[in-house]
Amino acid sequence: MPVPDPTPLRDVVEAIIRGSHLALLKRDVDPTWLTKFSQELEKRLRDRSLTDVSSDFIRMIANTEEAQKKQLTSGIGKPTEYVMTPAMEARPVALSCIGLGCEPSVAGMLRRSGLRRWANPFDWMTIPPEAVRDCLVDDFNLLLSPDEHEHIPASVRPPGATGHLCRHTRFSELYGSTIFHVKDPTTKEGYAALQRGVIRMREALRGLHGKLLLQVTEEFENTRDVFAETAEFLDRSARGVTMVTIALVEGPPEGPFPEMELAESFGPHRLLRCRPLAGAQGIAFLDPLDEVVMLRGALGSIAL
Repeated sequence: MPVPDPTPLRDVVEAIIRGSHLALLKRDVDPTWLTKFSQELEKRLRDRSLTDVSSDFIRMIANTEEAQKKQLTSGIGKPTEYVMTPAMEARPVALSCIGLGCEPSVAGMLRRSGLRRWANPFDWMTIPPEAVRDCLVDDFNLLLSPDEHEHIPASVRPPGATGHLCRHTRFSELYGSTIFHVKDPTTKEGYAALQRGVIRMREALRGLHGKLLLQVTEEFENTRDVFAETAEFLDRSARGVTMVTIALVEGPPEGPFPEMELAESFGPHRLLRCRPLAGAQGIAFLDPLDEVVMLRGALGSIAL
């Protein structure tokens, strides 16, 4: 069988330009700009890879004023509700989206997309997935224990970092750093906020309405085991719950877009593997496409 001719470089470049405009600006590219963009990208490809050049171009389009007005860039932290609304409206029944850790960027992502309705105890925490599992199993009692809350003095917090107000000692010893970033539960106000979040979470898990629990974590050797253990408990104890865990894989994607695949299913629950374009900073991912792909992938995986 003869080997097909490779796609001409100009066709590849134009496809990237057209696709970026349709996805981010919701319109076709102007013919004059298509020519100018094509010439510039081809020039850059002389000494740079296609992945680097296309990623830079997509970011440039995403950060334009026109894209920001359409609420398609996070840059960092702008709304993405514009691209999530059609996915939610297409669902046959209402679905409540709740963050399940493991970094504040998950709550930030849900808030920017218009999917976060109330604060839960995991929203502004750094918490390992094993600790999330334990919180669900013991009905948040250990998380609420004042004896496990250790205030972090400003002098020992990471330089230039925000948050890092309080450490949960038991979870940190068992599973790794477990930190409260926004409300310090060693204070009266902070502990009251934690209690309110736990009450809301308990009520939501026992309610009959449909719920998507979204969790984003780095991929570890035990990720599949922890996912299965958490999913098995939710199947036994919660109502109307679908958990989607997204495990972030080390290394960049092969192409100019984030990569997502289904890794495992447990009843209605899904474990996805994702190679994002960039990491997270604070409560947002650095690249807007990462948040869009993860959120749309989480909603879409329910039907798989």
